[in-house]
Amino acid sequence: MTAIPHAAEALTSALDRFGHASWRVLEAVTGVDDADLGAALVDMSAAKTQAKAGVAVLRFSDEMWRALVEIVQEPERP
Repeated sequence: MTAIPHAAEALTSALDRFGHASWRVLEAVTGVDDADLGAALVDMSAAKTQAKAGVAVLRFSDEMWRALVEIVQEPERP
């Protein structure tokens, strides 16, 4: 299934984006950097949405795979 590697890559990317954005939030809150808190929070929200989409694609791919296996395993009808 080609959708699974793409979904896994999207999920990995989303987790990475979320991690970077959370660092920017921390820097903005502590005053360590001149980071934009609002932009960092928006990036965290976007990363969360991207992660949800990746998980949804993985679940859908799994459902389709199971349906395909069921079709193949059905006995032939006369």
